[in-house]
Amino acid sequence: MDNCALNIQHVTKEYKLYENELDRLKEAFHPFKKSYHKNFFALKDICIQIEKGEKVGIIGANGAGKSTLLKIITGVLTPTQGEIKTHGRIAALLELGAGFNQDYTGIENIRLNGTLMGDSERRINEKMQQIIDFADIGDFIYQPVKSYSSGMFVRLAFATQIFSEPDILIVDEALSVGDIRFQQKCYRAMDSIMKDKTVVLVTHDTAAVTRFCKRVIWINQGTVMYDGEVAEGLKQYQEFLINQAIEEKEKIGANDFDIPALEKKAGKADQMITVPDIASDVHFKGNGKAKIYQCGLYDNQERLIEEIEPRQLVKCIVRISYQEKIIHPILGLAVRDRLGNEIIGINSETLAQELPPAYDRQEYWLSFIMPELNKGEYTVSIAVANGYQADHVQLCWLDDALIFRVCDRKYDIPGTLYIENGSVKVFQL
Repeated sequence: MDNCALNIQHVTKEYKLYENELDRLKEAFHPFKKSYHKNFFALKDICIQIEKGEKVGIIGANGAGKSTLLKIITGVLTPTQGEIKTHGRIAALLELGAGFNQDYTGIENIRLNGTLMGDSERRINEKMQQIIDFADIGDFIYQPVKSYSSGMFVRLAFATQIFSEPDILIVDEALSVGDIRFQQKCYRAMDSIMKDKTVVLVTHDTAAVTRFCKRVIWINQGTVMYDGEVAEGLKQYQEFLINQAIEEKEKIGANDFDIPALEKKAGKADQMITVPDIASDVHFKGNGKAKIYQCGLYDNQERLIEEIEPRQLVKCIVRISYQEKIIHPILGLAVRDRLGNEIIGINSETLAQELPPAYDRQEYWLSFIMPELNKGEYTVSIAVANGYQADHVQLCWLDDALIFRVCDRKYDIPGTLYIENGSVKVFQL
């Protein structure tokens, strides 16, 4: 327990919901204590333990209970049941501008925040210039914060919290407001300044979770659905979102699309190519009205490949069994790096390739030029849907269905893409 930063034990948060204020008043004064409310549980028996130095991402749909949990951790709310033990100094960005006095200038709010965090006047003055430089909002630092844009708000708010030297930093969606340069700046700061500290990041940006966190916690309707390794957690969360979308569309009949006036007939493959079966450990997602049962990566001579060279033509051959006639199929794939970051995302719609109605068993060849990837292992996820890019239903989705390698490049340099075509010109000034 000495290494525990946050210990959340059996935390429940219950709210009483009334249809109107009169019902609240009637319940308060009813002689027989008649109930006029409905119970709503924002959190249900949450148990989480976060060790010192962990970088943890919390994900979930809007209304799942993420923000409620963070407010309880920081003492903004009290739990109905359970207890939370924190070890160390906490800094939090829960809501945009929370804790700022709207009529104070940026400088005055820096002093206010430092005082609330228990810093001495000398310590505040020592950190003042660091905060100003990091926020980088120019002369607006001397203006009342009520005149700030949302981006300026988050710049100053993050700077004041990160330089308060907390043991635990909690960030709730605040970074989504800033521009991309500032977001990268914040992640670098969390990597360096909070290197040995605890960070809890709440975000809808799964790429940020993959890039920054080593652990993910998925909360849905106040309950912890998953707590563990990032890649697996994001896969389960994605599957949940897909199934939820399928259920919603089936309720409103959104799976019924107009039949085109002219149907294109699917052709027969010129030759039968041996295509590997889907590996037994690959998990199927979707509504089950189609099943991808074989797929593989091939070169221009239709040879199965596991190593791919940059700028090489790649053919992904996919065989699908349809359980019913699909009017407007969409075939797509995504290439991800070892951390789960999506490098390539293409499908027949974005390639302006309208596929004919599908039924029974069909084979597809999706060809593209592999970009200048750096060395390493990559995975290919494959999916087939029914509908259009802006409105579709997932029939079958396979995460990491295929794996390929890019061999060592000439130089060992960081990054996902490897650029070697270019030139440098030198001019004497």
